[in-house]
Amino acid sequence: MRHASVLLIVSIALGSGCAARQIQVPPAPEIVRMEECPCPERPDLPLINGGLPFDHPVNVEAVLERDDVYRAYIQGLEAAIDCYRAQTGSGQ
Repeated sequence: MRHASVLLIVSIALGSGCAARQIQVPPAPEIVRMEECPCPERPDLPLINGGLPFDHPVNVEAVLERDDVYRAYIQGLEAAIDCYRAQTGSGQ
């Protein structure tokens, strides 16, 4: 009887050590509302006249105007990227 009770106590102790541990549930993800960043519309570029030489004043003016339009479009795209980065905290 004494051996049986010792064996029972030991088997209970061993069985408790093998019991499943409580699983820690990870916290729920934080939901962040993002505001829509303004994105510029794709610009219409002035056409280059193919019937004239490339260095003709009409074509030179069109190329310079295209350059200005491209620069404004790029600045708008960079502003949209900066807006997104500010919301996500990704720096730079």
